[in-house]
Amino acid sequence: MRTRRISRHFGIILRKNHLWFSELLGVGLVVVIISILLVQGTMVLINYTQMKKNGRLISESKAGYITKSHQLQELKNRQKIAAVLNSFTRNRLSKDVLWNLVDLVYTNSKSFGYDPFLVLAVIHVESLFNPRAKGQYRDGRYSGAFGLMQLKLGTAKEVGAPLGITITKKEDLFNPEINIPLGLAYLTKQISYFKSLKLGISAYNQGPGVILNTIKNKTPLSIRYYNKVLTSYFKLKRINTESLLKSSQDKK
Repeated sequence: MRTRRISRHFGIILRKNHLWFSELLGVGLVVVIISILLVQGTMVLINYTQMKKNGRLISESKAGYITKSHQLQELKNRQKIAAVLNSFTRNRLSKDVLWNLVDLVYTNSKSFGYDPFLVLAVIHVESLFNPRAKGQYRDGRYSGAFGLMQLKLGTAKEVGAPLGITITKKEDLFNPEINIPLGLAYLTKQISYFKSLKLGISAYNQGPGVILNTIKNKTPLSIRYYNKVLTSYFKLKRINTESLLKSSQDKK
């Protein structure tokens, strides 16, 4: 009789209680669905975590690639300037002097916003690339200007203070790492004051007082120094252009 009842109701006896097959299937289905959802949720979480990790790695790779590309381009720029300067000086500069000059000119040109070849042109006219150069007047007397960009001690102290560069003695101006940024700071000051590249470069050599008097008295401006700088500048640019054309032809 008990067996028939079980068969008729499609149930089973468990500790004297009935658990119907339909209920068992429902519970099983719920368990399966929950298990699937848990597995899917875990996979989504794992995938999301992996995606974040991959995204970070991709970003780091892109940043690293951009940094390396930038560094490679800067190296090429320096090599280009070094090749031009080497040709300009006819290989008269030692490798150490050459590369030290190139690095300083390139770095400071970027900081002050100059064409590196213009900076090299000024240095060439001022000192012939000699960091130990001492300025002289035409009569042979020393002018009190020193180093690559021929700065006087008072001028160097004046432009060095805003840059946080302290100058205590004239020998400091024989250091290219001090002389070049101070020289460009002084050149920038003159160009900004006169709002003219021509007048600024002329004032760098003659002094701002002379240029102001020239303008005030409407007398002819001496452009001898300015022309010398431009001559050196255009020669450097021509060498660079010829080098680029040769490199382009070689690739073909």
